[in-house]
Amino acid sequence: MVKGDIWHEIHSRHKLKESKKSIGRALGLDVRTVRKILRQKEPRPYERKKRGSAALAPFLGFIRERLAAVGYCARSIFEELQGRGYEGSYDAVKRLVSPLRKEAFPDATVRFETPPGRQAQVDWGQCWTTFDGKKTKIHIFVFTLGYSRRMYATATRDEKLPAFIRGHVEAFDLFGGVPHEILYDNLKSVVLARDFDGSRIQWNAQFWDFCGYYGFRPRPHKPYRPQTKGKVESGVKYVKRFLRGKEFASLEHLNEVLAEWIANVADQRIHGTTHRMPAEVFLEERDLLLPHQAKPAYTIQDRAVRIVSRDCLVAFETNRYSVPLSLVGRQVEVQAEGEIVRIFHKGELRVTHDRCRSSYEMRIEKAHYAGLYKSADRLPEVEVRDLAYYEDLLQGGAL
Repeated sequence: MVKGDIWHEIHSRHKLKESKKSIGRALGLDVRTVRKILRQKEPRPYERKKRGSAALAPFLGFIRERLAAVGYCARSIFEELQGRGYEGSYDAVKRLVSPLRKEAFPDATVRFETPPGRQAQVDWGQCWTTFDGKKTKIHIFVFTLGYSRRMYATATRDEKLPAFIRGHVEAFDLFGGVPHEILYDNLKSVVLARDFDGSRIQWNAQFWDFCGYYGFRPRPHKPYRPQTKGKVESGVKYVKRFLRGKEFASLEHLNEVLAEWIANVADQRIHGTTHRMPAEVFLEERDLLLPHQAKPAYTIQDRAVRIVSRDCLVAFETNRYSVPLSLVGRQVEVQAEGEIVRIFHKGELRVTHDRCRSSYEMRIEKAHYAGLYKSADRLPEVEVRDLAYYEDLLQGGAL
């Protein structure tokens, strides 16, 4: 019988279309065990046959009187019972004490505070906002220093590795240094595969190279233990509350407003846990961060190879960008970094566009169609018609 947390891990991986054999290898379980657990609609607690309860019956009153005095320690109770003639096993005592301890200390946990400069926590959040009247889903990268609670946050279009790494580099630049370790959720940008207790981890190779470049140690937290990274999760909620109900001209405008709010409000408030201003506490850990200014910024780009279509457009991230007529049918490389999209042919930069803000948009330069029409101003336009027009055609209507 496996623990409940492993039951959840198996069912979660199966819902994500991971094969049973792969799940078994990752968690160190036989594939037959995986199949058996997937047939279970809910976790089944391990039930051992109760033994020794009869031997403990004469001592129940004494045990309840002594539990609080010995700190609900089963070993101490067992040793005292032996002095009173108890001949049963220690396991029987432990089984009796365990639920009583949980009853006395429900959901108890210990808050973990890190020393200055030691740790940061990173996570993503998602929310909807409005750009020029259009509702758009955005992703929020949040980087929180564990000691001072000072944060860096930025909004992005996706959670891909380039945006993930760019968020780190911008946070390092803001803080003037790098924490010695950074705690993460089990993101695919960080961890490709792992066993449940974390003794065997397959890191994302590109991200592992990034960690080595800046000299910090990545730490993935244990699944189903959200309190492990509670500092950054609180930060994500805090940022989302600020963005709620606001409208922005663009993603760039949103990030400008967000940066100003963090500097003037978030960093200057009295934090609910430390009861101090993050900007003030940060002064105690600033010089303990790892230096990074001597290193050129680590950059990673979104890249894709495309064939230019007959309409002189290149598809990239659900959007389309125009290129010169001479490139129709040829292979080009699209590179995106930040808000810029560059298109290369045989290593030569041919086109630069502003990155589309949303999905299913186009960036077109009329000059790219020169030669196809007598005038570049005579670009073909697609007429937008009501669907009722086409229904009329299907029913025999006339044009």
